[in-house]
Order: sequence, then structure tokens, then C-alpha cells
Amino acid sequence: MTIQEASIRFQIEPETLQFYLENELLTGTRTEDGIPDYKEENLQRAVQFCFLLKSGMDIETLKRLIHLMENKMDTTSQQVKLLRKFRYQLLEEIHGKQQCLDQLDYFIHEIQQKQTKKEVSSL
Repeated sequence: MTIQEASIRFQIEPETLQFYLENELLTGTRTEDGIPDYKEENLQRAVQFCFLLKSGMDIETLKRLIHLMENKMDTTSQQVKLLRKFRYQLLEEIHGKQQCLDQLDYFIHEIQQKQTKKEVSSL
């Protein structure tokens, strides 16, 4: 499958797939004509990589994960540990954003309360 075909099939921008190639996150072979060819399984992994990067995983951590996935030895526990660590970091980010939302809601509430008091006092 070519980059263009993969882009359409998996709904990933060609530039994103090219970025994966340049950073050795995606590998392929070449046809006899010299045209790059990518296997379905590699492209399905690219979809997962896209999700992980969009979620905030840095490229070095992703490369470590790929290295573990490609290792001939059983690295399942290390893969799970790495992904759980990332999950924890993501939850911490979400928690921090939730705190910001709570503060923003409180600020809006205070402003509305002041406005209501002004309106009542002017009656």
C-alpha cells in the first residue's frame, strides 16, 4: 500500500505518515519498481501511534514502546508499565484541567452574583 492509499484508508494525513517514516515509527519495503509499500499491520500501528501522539505522548517514549514491541523477548510487562505511566500522566493533566474549569466556573458564578446584587439593590 502506498502512502496515498494508506492516507485514504486510515484517514491519516500523508504528511503525518511521512513524519512517522522520517522518525522510524513506520517501516515499509519497496516494490520491484522502487515504489514504497507498507503492510496493513504496520499502518494499523500507525493509527495507534497517531492516537498516542495526539494524547500527548512524546516521540522518545513512543520510540521506546516500539522498540519493546519489536523485541524478540517477552517485553509485555515493560510495555504495560510504560503505557500505564503515560496513562497516569494523562490523568494528571486531565485533573489539572478540571481544576482550572472549576475555578473558571466559580469566577463566572461570582461575577453573576455581583450583577444580581447590583440589580436587586437598584430596585
